[in-house]
Amino acid sequence: YVAKKFFEIGRGRENVSMAENSRELASEIKRLTQGQWFLDKFYERAEETSTEEVIGDYDPSPASSIAMDEFVESTSVDPNSAITWLLEPLRAASMERWSSTLDHPTHPDKAGRTMDAFMHFSYLYSHQTIVFADLQSTKGRGHHGKSTHILFDVMTHTPAQNSGVGDHGQQGIESILAGHACGQMCKGLDMGAENVLKKKKSSLGASKTRKAKRVRAELDSDSD
Repeated sequence: YVAKKFFEIGRGRENVSMAENSRELASEIKRLTQGQWFLDKFYERAEETSTEEVIGDYDPSPASSIAMDEFVESTSVDPNSAITWLLEPLRAASMERWSSTLDHPTHPDKAGRTMDAFMHFSYLYSHQTIVFADLQSTKGRGHHGKSTHILFDVMTHTPAQNSGVGDHGQQGIESILAGHACGQMCKGLDMGAENVLKKKKSSLGASKTRKAKRVRAELDSDSD
C-alpha cells in the first residue's frame, strides 16, 4: 500500500493543518467512490452496457510534516483530531495521463477513446453536475482478472466548486468540455444528453450489451 497526505492545498507547501488534511482526504475518498459509481454506470450504459482511514496512538512521523507541539496543541483543542492518511494499493511507477486539470484532449487510441467517452458520459449521467479531470492510470489487473487501466488521483469540477482540491467550478467544467469532440464510441453509446438521462432506469437491450463488451475489450486489448 501507499499512504497519502496533503502537503499543498494552495497556500504553499507544508502549510496544511491536520483538520484540513482530514477534510481534503475525505473529499478524495468521495471522488474515488463517485468515479467507481460512474464507471459502473458507464459499463451498464453499454449494457453488457474503497480506502481506509487509519488512526494510531503514535508520535507524528517525519513523513507527516506535523511537529509534535502542533500535534499536542491540536489534540488538546479537539481530542478527536488525528493525523490522517489515505491508504491505496501500491501501483506501478509508470503511468499514462489522459487529461489535465483543465484540459481533456481527444485521443486516437482505443483506451484514450474510452476515457474520452467515460468523461462525457459521467457529465451527462450526473445531470451536468460533475466532470472528471486529471485522469491518469497505471496498468494492473481488473476485477475480471485481465490487464487493464486503473484510474487514480482523479479530480472533479462541480458547479458549486466544493468537491475538493482542484475544483475550478463551472469554469473547470467548461474548460474540460471545450477539448472534447465526440468520437465513434460516444456515438455508438448514443450519448445525447436526452438519451443518456432518459434511459437511466431502463434496460438498453442486447445490442447495447454487445457494444459494452466491445468497450471493455478495447480497454483490455490496449492494455495487453
